[in-house]
Amino acid sequence: MLRFICRDNAGLIMTVGVTFHRHVADTFVAEALACLQATIFAKDLSFAKVVIEGDSLTVIKKVCSSTPDGSLIDPIIHDIREASKGFESVIFDFVHRDANITAHTLAREGRGQCSSMFWIEEAPPDTTAAAARDWERLNCSQ
Repeated sequence: MLRFICRDNAGLIMTVGVTFHRHVADTFVAEALACLQATIFAKDLSFAKVVIEGDSLTVIKKVCSSTPDGSLIDPIIHDIREASKGFESVIFDFVHRDANITAHTLAREGRGQCSSMFWIEEAPPDTTAAAARDWERLNCSQ
């Protein structure tokens, strides 16, 4: 299960999604696919400025680098870069796993589902509450 959350500059949830990919055995592949899914979804919704957060430092560093490295996820990284073209602004940002309660809450709420689900301008109630706590914690630490 891959999950993504898109927020506006006030921290409000714009979209969330849970997607399922079978036979993904590598964590880095899963993280890269989630980043790609978030990028494509934001583009499909015609967002102009996006910040895509991920809790895999390796994936974020590879997306931000312009040098192909021949790794297993290199083709997905290439697709992310291609999909991110056309945004007015796109930032790929690393967020520590333990600081992103929203993604974990969404994963828990998506568990047991057998199909991909997307919410626009809303999210399941527990995810919305977790997003508010994450945003508050983020703003207090700055």
